[in-house]
Parts: sequence; structure tokens; C-alpha cells
Amino acid sequence: MKVLVTGASGLIGRHTLDLLLREGHSVRTFQRGQLAGVAGADGRSVEYISGDVRKDRDALCAAATDCQALVHLAGRGDVAESRADPLGYAELIAQGTLNALEAARTTGAVFVLASSQRVYPLHPNACNEEDQPEPDSPYGYAKWVAELWCRMAAEQFRLTTRVLRFFSVFGPGQQPNGGSGVVTIFARAALRDQPLEIQSQGRRDFTDVRDVARGIVLALDKRADGNWSIHNIATGTGTSFRALAELIVQLTGSRSTIEERINEPAGQDLVANVNSARKDLGYVPCIKLGEGLDHYIQWLRQHDSA
Repeated sequence: MKVLVTGASGLIGRHTLDLLLREGHSVRTFQRGQLAGVAGADGRSVEYISGDVRKDRDALCAAATDCQALVHLAGRGDVAESRADPLGYAELIAQGTLNALEAARTTGAVFVLASSQRVYPLHPNACNEEDQPEPDSPYGYAKWVAELWCRMAAEQFRLTTRVLRFFSVFGPGQQPNGGSGVVTIFARAALRDQPLEIQSQGRRDFTDVRDVARGIVLALDKRADGNWSIHNIATGTGTSFRALAELIVQLTGSRSTIEERINEPAGQDLVANVNSARKDLGYVPCIKLGEGLDHYIQWLRQHDSA
């Protein structure tokens, strides 16, 4: 299968490209920056096309030519930043998705959208795909609009669209992104013996990026049916920020202290129910939190000089 991937230079994009190539797919990317050093096991390289999903719709449509699938990962995910720039987030995520859907429509490609846990409200119950979206940020609203564009494309044009909602993704290649990405914030602090600050009593569903990439490929493997679907891609297990900090301190052997400055009470959780992905896609989370954190910490020890 030939697959077009937008946003391939990001954390999820890099791991998805690697897995697609290892499984024998042909890959073309559409992104603003270049991505070097990615090739399949048989030496096949990635075809790169430069462009911006917000404004280069014609180039994006041309890039989709002869592709059987389009994985749309382009975007940013900083909740606080989105509150300062709601228009920018709408242009990148909502309008960018509509442009990518048009590209998929021109060639009939299966469309996979990277959506987010942030379309859900923070609450103590597991997040189910049938729950009414209640975003708490412009970022979450932009993702919700992108999901609705996917529904529209399926209902109006019979384009197969699969929305994957990711939960607290971490792994090698993750960089600090404003106030988001608590795993990398904690891990980098621990490796410097700096304090780890807990601001919430809530829980999150921390998901290794390798499981996320596998979920994307499973969504591509399913036969095109002209329908719209939504699946949570996560572990189904909630972990408190305190427990996360303690585990990172343990795995790094750090002398860091853990300090609490709580501004979010208990019960403000984002934890997935992954039964739908298990049933419909054959997705089963494979990587335990401790294993994934240790893998990421070892990567940081080798690559983090910031």
C-alpha cells in the first residue's frame, strides 16, 4: 500500500513512518520540514514533498495521487498555547484536516485522523467514544471540528474515515512543548536532579508512541467500507501524576524531590476505554508504563543535551 503521511516529522509521525516501512508499505510525506534518515528494512527511502496543510491544498491533492491511504498527523497539541492563539489552531487543525480530506477524496484514499483525548471532558469515568465531546480548550474544539469534517466526508462522499483519539503519548523523539508533555518534563527534570512539580491530582492514560503507531497501522489494515468511525488508542489504565513522578525518579535513580502545587483536584481524569479499538481493529496495548518510560529515559540519556 502507498501511504501519504502529513506531519511526519513529529513524535508520532516518525514512529509511524518507521513501522509502515518495516511492514513493507510505500511512504510519501507532506510536511513543512525535511525528515532525514528514515528507510525501510529493504533500504527503501521515504518520498518527501514540501508543503503546508493550511494553505497548499493543490500540492496536497497532488501528493495524494496514487496513494491508497492518507494518515493525517499534522498539527500542534499545546492546550495553553491554543488559548493564546485559537485562530491559528483552527487554521492548522480544522482547516488543515478539511484540506487533507479533499486530497484523500481526489484519490479515494482511506483517511486516518490523529485526534485527541482533549475532546473529552475531564472526569473520573473512563472515556468512551459515544460520550458527548466537551473540550476545555481551543485545541480540543479544533480537533472536534476536524472529527466532524471526517464524518461529513464519509456521509457525503462515502470516504472511509477513521478517527483515532490518542491519550498522553510519549516516547523517543518527544520534545518539551510549552506546558504539555508531562512525561518529558518530568524525565528531563529527574535526569538533572531538579524538582518535579505536581499540579494535578487527576490521572492520565500514558501511552507509548510505539503502541500508537501500531494502532494507526491497524486502522489502515482494515478494509475500506465508506464509513466513519472513532476509536480510542491508549492503554485503558489511569496513572496519577504523583505515581508517574515517583516511577520516573525510581527509574532514573534521581535525587529529585517531588513537590505538590495542586491547582486541579482529584477526579479530573482522562483515561480511555479501549474496548472498541480492541474489537474493531484488533488493537491491544502491549507496552507497560514502566517499560515505556525506561525506554524513553534511556533514549534521553543518549540524546538530550538541552
